[in-house]
Amino acid sequence: MYDFAKRPLWVLSHVLVLVAVLAMVRLGFWQMSRWHEEQDNAERIEAGMDAAAVPLEDLLVELGDPEATDDVGAEAEYRRVVARGTWDADGEVLVRNRSRDGLPGGWLLTPLLLEDGSSIAVLRGWVPLEVANAGPPYPGTEPPAGEATVTGIVQRTQQGGGLGPSDPATGELDSLARVDLERLGAQVVEPLVPLWLVMQESDPPQPGEVLQPVEVEVPSPSQNFSYMMQWWFFALVAVVGYLLILRKVARSGMPGGRSDVPESDPPEHVHA
Repeated sequence: MYDFAKRPLWVLSHVLVLVAVLAMVRLGFWQMSRWHEEQDNAERIEAGMDAAAVPLEDLLVELGDPEATDDVGAEAEYRRVVARGTWDADGEVLVRNRSRDGLPGGWLLTPLLLEDGSSIAVLRGWVPLEVANAGPPYPGTEPPAGEATVTGIVQRTQQGGGLGPSDPATGELDSLARVDLERLGAQVVEPLVPLWLVMQESDPPQPGEVLQPVEVEVPSPSQNFSYMMQWWFFALVAVVGYLLILRKVARSGMPGGRSDVPESDPPEHVHA
């Protein structure tokens, strides 16, 4: 009944289907490993964000006080730190096209001048589009004067994609497409620490009517889990579907199917 399946073309199709199924199963396991990695990363992030804040200078010593943004390892990201200094309102820039609760607007990124003469970029909050379009100085968002103590979550510089928005390489900008510390560092006077903070607390507090806090988003591993299940579902569909095709061919009139088996002659009738 299934002798046709031994023919060269069918053997080739068996091999191709087997390779495809094994590839899909392997991709499913790869997505599973990515899912576990994302779970571990999410747990690490949540633990770092829930931990007690450490002084910024201690974290920099731990990192070796890197001078290039690429030297800041992933282990520093999402750590809580405390930084003390004074706000540099003249160095403030707007990070464009940032939404909050579905509303368009932007982020205010303001350098905090530290005691050692360096500075760190701090995301003070989000402003609605009408305020963002007003240009600097943004009304109702002026940072408090004097020394400030800021608690925030460490973030690494944002890398732009090849097709994403970009900023001019030269000139002084009052807005950026993303939190690009290298580009911001090119126009601030004080050396810029190669990381930035999402502010959680500030003493003295920031103006609260216009400037809204920005929440740090923890990456979710759910997408990798769904991809894992999809690849394994595709593998199952391929196996079941191919077996059904073989069964259909065996029962059809194609060469090698059941219809190829010659039927026996009908018995002769005996007449009385």
